[in-house]
Amino acid sequence: MGEALEKIGGSVMNLVLGALIVWVGQTTFQHAGILASADQKFAAIDKQFQDDEKRHESTRKWLENVVSDLKDSNRSQFTQKEGDQLIAQLRQVEGSAINLERKFAERLSALELRLVALQESGENVQEVAALAAEVTQLRYAMTQGMAPPEVQYATAPRVAQRPTYLPPVGTQR
Repeated sequence: MGEALEKIGGSVMNLVLGALIVWVGQTTFQHAGILASADQKFAAIDKQFQDDEKRHESTRKWLENVVSDLKDSNRSQFTQKEGDQLIAQLRQVEGSAINLERKFAERLSALELRLVALQESGENVQEVAALAAEVTQLRYAMTQGMAPPEVQYATAPRVAQRPTYLPPVGTQR
């Protein structure tokens, strides 16, 4: 009876091992199928990336061609001689600006001298104060390099338009 049990036990053991092998094989086969589908998906994604890369490369080449065409077109339109002429004109404009600035400074200095003379004579104090304020604004604008927008160069008022200011009654000269 020991041998019969051994044969039955061995058969059961073989049966269990066979079932285990079949189960592992089926699981492996299923996993292989899942892995194969995942590999196919990765391959499809990789192909899409390659296609996109080819399109981007063709777009980049097209853009390079357009830029080089534009450069060639600009080079043919703007020659070295024209560039030298432009530089000469810019230097001329800079020289004119420096001359104008120098003349403006000279005229402003002359105006300040007149202002000092008017202040010393003591006549029309309000007009002298307005002129002093305008000279100060102009001097500030000159140091800043531009005229302030609030400075307006108006024509001198006519005699009939000037207000008349009388001194107070109780003051003596």
